[in-house]
Amino acid sequence: MSPSRRSPCVLSALAVLALLVLTGCTAADDRAERGEVAVLCSNDAEICRAWAAAFSERSGREVTIVRLPTSEALERIRHGEGLPEFDVWHGGGAEMYAEAADEGLLASYTSPEAAAVPGEFRDPDARWSGAYSSMLAFCVSPSALASAGATTPHSWADLLDPALTGQISTASPRTSGTAYTAMSLQIDRLGADAGRDYLTALYGQVLQFTRSGTAPVQVVVHGEAAVALTFAPYCETARAEGHDVEVVVPRDGTDYEIGAVAVLADAPHPLSAHEYVDFALSAEGQQAGAGVGIHQIVTRSDLPDNLAEVLADGRYPVIGSSLDERVDRRDELLGWFTAEIEQ
Repeated sequence: MSPSRRSPCVLSALAVLALLVLTGCTAADDRAERGEVAVLCSNDAEICRAWAAAFSERSGREVTIVRLPTSEALERIRHGEGLPEFDVWHGGGAEMYAEAADEGLLASYTSPEAAAVPGEFRDPDARWSGAYSSMLAFCVSPSALASAGATTPHSWADLLDPALTGQISTASPRTSGTAYTAMSLQIDRLGADAGRDYLTALYGQVLQFTRSGTAPVQVVVHGEAAVALTFAPYCETARAEGHDVEVVVPRDGTDYEIGAVAVLADAPHPLSAHEYVDFALSAEGQQAGAGVGIHQIVTRSDLPDNLAEVLADGRYPVIGSSLDERVDRRDELLGWFTAEIEQ
């Protein structure tokens, strides 16, 4: 039996229908690309809003922001496979971006703005780039210290003063990149065994563990603790707002974060995501947080007081290990924390 034949009229009609369907899909895609970008943000809420507002003003795009601590953001991305929610991840330490990249969760994108960021502050395969930095510090309340009968701590050893028991606020390293930076630093300072012994003693001083690395400053501001372990800009902002706090950089060593930005591998709006990353790495984007009073260290080498300059001039006693080392030890340290501290 010979196969049925379609008339020329029917074939023409089918061709027109197919063209209309394709045209409709393309138009819908174009509308989506023109309209919005969804950002998973792992930074202070005010900075997240400032980034979104500055990008919207520059691009005309609508920005949807969801804020999560860095570790929680990574888990959200991991479990979003097959049902993508976000286009961009912005903020939080590069250690977890490196993990996400190794798991295939980040897309490679070479932004034209990335050339201004030194190679040591971005992924060699262009899956993430450093957009800002901050130094780890103590945020102390002089009045709260006096009430507790404690003196101002100037070193990590000083935090073990019995008078500071229950007077220290820090985030959990399981959820916060800030807290993981502080945890990893102790291994760099003291070695694996002595570092864990120190951490056990330090965590015994903690009032309670917050989820976010920006939250401990507010614990101190509200008078619930005397010392917060945080990145310096958040304490400086609280001080500028008139709160009774001061920044102290520990003299026996500190470390810094490279706050990153990346396009997600399954971004629903990849063109919008590229445009957002271009903004985040631009001079305007890197300085947007200053508009809300949070002055982070820029990574662009063409801006003053950039991270490379800060590290070169020795103004901070930085002793942290390489990014690769911090990534490699993360699972082991967090496993130890869960088993020995949270039990």
